[in-house]
Amino acid sequence: MERKLYRYRSFKDDWKEEAFDGIVEPSSPLYFNDPYDCGFCFQEDILSELLGKEDYIKALEKYIPLKREDYDLILSSTDIESAVQIVFQNHGKKFPDSFFKSLRNDASECMDELKDAVRVVCLSETYDSMLMWSHYARNHTGYCIEYEFNKDDMYYSSLHQVRYTKDRFNISKKDILEGRKDIIDKTVCSKADVWSYEKEWRIVTENYIKTRPSKVDPKTRCVLYLKDNIKAFYLGAKINEK
Repeated sequence: MERKLYRYRSFKDDWKEEAFDGIVEPSSPLYFNDPYDCGFCFQEDILSELLGKEDYIKALEKYIPLKREDYDLILSSTDIESAVQIVFQNHGKKFPDSFFKSLRNDASECMDELKDAVRVVCLSETYDSMLMWSHYARNHTGYCIEYEFNKDDMYYSSLHQVRYTKDRFNISKKDILEGRKDIIDKTVCSKADVWSYEKEWRIVTENYIKTRPSKVDPKTRCVLYLKDNIKAFYLGAKINEK
């Protein structure tokens, strides 16, 4: 099955590399124009999966001067949240409501780490969207590349259709433990429904520098080669002939 998709661009310094050589550098979701893009909510029970025992210890140290037995209790516990409450009780302290709020802030930082573990190429089903030409092709002064993908292409399996929704995905501990196959679709490929006019598809890959640091030189530039997929080139209505 063939699929035609389009990428709106502006004439930046390296535009020839992408337009003529098909070299595309995927983006980090951290720098998307929508700060909620690729984001998700998480239930309380996921904190112990996102955070390590050392994170709980650091949080505890802000409230209590820990003893050796406290460290041992936390590090050996299989129920970290119950162990934390026991530590407070052993010190005659009331468990503070702000404790898990602090941990949620730490988990939010973990969320950014998770978002930065992927790289994304944004594409659209349409080449004639007035809004897309305005937003992503510098007010109709840029260009749009048409790509064609078929099931034999190496990136075909990495293509995901963006789903538009009013609610962000609420990820739970069960989702992590079961390794849900649809987590990418529910997180990296979900956007607020106000963006539905974009009719977006995404090529999703790993940020290999972060996910495989022992195998990838940090100076390596990770790019996709889509030259063979380029089928057409459209110019903006306000393009300067010079």
